[in-house]
Amino acid sequence: MNQNLTGRAIEAFIALEETRRFALAAKRCHVSPSTFSQMISRLEDQVGARLFDRDTRNVSLTPEGEVFSHGAHRIAAEIRASIEELVDRASHRKGRVTVAATPSLSADWLPQRLAEFRDRFPDIELRMHDVTTVRCLEMIRRGDADFSICAQPGPEAEFDNVLLFQERYHILCASSDPLAKQKEAKIADLRNRSFVHMVRTGSVRQQMMPLLATAQVSDSGLEVANFGTVAGLVAAGFGISIVPEHAVRLCHRPGLVAIPVQSPKAVRPVTMLRRKGRSMSVAAEALWSQLEDRKRRNER
Repeated sequence: MNQNLTGRAIEAFIALEETRRFALAAKRCHVSPSTFSQMISRLEDQVGARLFDRDTRNVSLTPEGEVFSHGAHRIAAEIRASIEELVDRASHRKGRVTVAATPSLSADWLPQRLAEFRDRFPDIELRMHDVTTVRCLEMIRRGDADFSICAQPGPEAEFDNVLLFQERYHILCASSDPLAKQKEAKIADLRNRSFVHMVRTGSVRQQMMPLLATAQVSDSGLEVANFGTVAGLVAAGFGISIVPEHAVRLCHRPGLVAIPVQSPKAVRPVTMLRRKGRSMSVAAEALWSQLEDRKRRNER
């Protein structure tokens, strides 16, 4: 018995079962009566059993036809459901997007962009993970996220990278600190100051290490992963620190001030990236395109 049945054969079976007339079933399947009769005969040959009893007036299911009917309708229903699902996804009535982003961008910038997308496509499910840049890349590699928004680009051989914008770094200090009176701070202003560091694996530490080395900052001995913790330590008098612009809100508390760093090198690239050569869902492509469009509008 050949089990490689086609959707066309299933359609022909259901048409004859429901119409009980070869001519009507053939018309429904958009073929000639003789072609339709051959389709039913081939189907019966494939399953190895007679599915219909027919004479000049009547067509009815055989016992084997009754058995086959249950499976045929189940398959037809699954095909219809799949097609409806794809149509809904193509028209953005269904779907899901999962984005991984660094914590500072997840706190304010990305939620605003997601809200804009939700207003356009309210039926698409949105998921967001606020993780480090290293974890962002891992999630994309594993397929746990459609794309990510990171503080640095991924390897070009593995990822498609789109630079969204550059954000300035800010010095975080107490409002009583002499630096707080300045509109901008130079890297040289940090010389010999006690410094609270971000973890070595984070993008802030990796990007700012060369500049901080020239300033010869004094290591406070404190190394933390969260911007809120940095703010707490600076507020408690353990030193100063440096945070990207979108992290300033995470560090907001009485008695602290954030001053922009006056250096063309003290900027952090915010990059959108995805796996190279991999297709994303229609929903994910829509959000990716929206962010690209926003980037182009901002560049005009």
